[in-house]
Amino acid sequence: MFKKVGDTLAIVFLAAFACAVIFFPLDVQQGAGIKITEGSVSFWGGSRVVWGRLSDGLANFGHFTAAFPYFMGFLKVGLLATFGEMLKNRRKNGSWSVPSLIPRFILWGITGMVFTLVFALFGIGTEALMKTNLWFSCSNETCNNILRAFSTSLLQNLIFSYPMMLGHEWCNEVINRKKFLGGAEFLANLDSHVWGSFIPKTILYFWIPAHTVTFLLPKDYRVLMSAVLALALGFLLTVKVKKNA
Repeated sequence: MFKKVGDTLAIVFLAAFACAVIFFPLDVQQGAGIKITEGSVSFWGGSRVVWGRLSDGLANFGHFTAAFPYFMGFLKVGLLATFGEMLKNRRKNGSWSVPSLIPRFILWGITGMVFTLVFALFGIGTEALMKTNLWFSCSNETCNNILRAFSTSLLQNLIFSYPMMLGHEWCNEVINRKKFLGGAEFLANLDSHVWGSFIPKTILYFWIPAHTVTFLLPKDYRVLMSAVLALALGFLLTVKVKKNA
């Protein structure tokens, strides 16, 4: 009974999330000063949040993300990645219940904020690098865009992904054990096959190609795409584990 209710709520959540993105109701306009008026609220820098047209939902979503990148990064990754953890638990144990759900949501949210910064860092940095003789470039615009996306994904994943995953795993262990872990204690309990072989292979065969597609998208949708990919990968890995069990 409870499993069926949880499954129904999960479908409702995904549908509601998709509708919230596609028909995002809030838009951001540039105003002057800080004031509160009917139908809109002005923030720092003169940005005004107003009710937009639902038919322009995706554009509204992009404008809002551009205006409040860290807040949206926290929310998007926090919600989707936490749902991904619940989905993995449902596949493995038959229950949607995840221990310490709020701390895990906060951890994923902070990770989303880091994604927001890192995506911009590598996106802008790689584009600048391609204008020098330190990296490759194409004279054809389409070729150059694909090369830029691949190069950004390659550099980001080779430099950032493994340390980020390892740091996230350490935070998860702190949450699980409810105590601070030293480096030696943490590393001693890592699965050598997972972290020595499996994780590097996912970076090479999944994350680099997937983030190449991500970096072909407009900047305001990249963190959202990364959160969706993390959810999808978690689901696929869980299915594989259960199938081989």
